[in-house]
Amino acid sequence: MTENSKILIIEVTGNLGHEIAKASLQYSHPTFTLVRDSAFSDPLKSLKLQSLQNFGATLFKGSLEDEASLIEAVKKVDGVICTVSAKQVLDQKLLIKVIKQVGSIRF
Repeated sequence: MTENSKILIIEVTGNLGHEIAKASLQYSHPTFTLVRDSAFSDPLKSLKLQSLQNFGATLFKGSLEDEASLIEAVKKVDGVICTVSAKQVLDQKLLIKVIKQVGSIRF
């Protein structure tokens, strides 16, 4: 029996990211999320995070601007799904650099 891929999903407090995270968990993928500190103080985002955690997601505190948190999260997974909005597309540059640095990650 093959092991399911470990997935990191970035931006799970938005609608798309939250649905992808739920699907990942439903298909029994070990699911990790990268979450900014500010998300925990927002009541709606906090509820979304708690529901994902209740279903087995692992929450990492960090951001697309924090290289150390990106490295820590990316090292633990087989694949990365980033669901940032169009306004944040260029904010993924550091993430791409980290994925290349860590190696063997599907993006």
